[in-house]
Amino acid sequence: MTDNERQQLKAKLIKGRFWGADDLGDPTIDKYAAITLRDRANKKLVDGVYLTFTGPVGESPAGKVEVVGGEFTYLLANADTYSEAICLAALELPEFLKQHPEFAVDQERN
Repeated sequence: MTDNERQQLKAKLIKGRFWGADDLGDPTIDKYAAITLRDRANKKLVDGVYLTFTGPVGESPAGKVEVVGGEFTYLLANADTYSEAICLAALELPEFLKQHPEFAVDQERN
């Protein structure tokens, strides 16, 4: 991902209210900021449902973020790094919650 792509991604996170313009760190490249972003995204999900990251397997450099709850699994994003995958997943989460409102903590906010 280029610097320009990361800046655009961060701008979308700010617009989507997942990240504040004054928040410390950059979740597109900073693992600790991405963990904060993941925690914020998880707060939109009901208890027992959460985001998981599965890292590189075999020859694949990419990782994926899924919504998991019991036996339910739904792929939200694939990316080359944890930070990028969490950012992309956060942006996909509102659409997922529209399609699956039973997983939303507050259906009005999502």
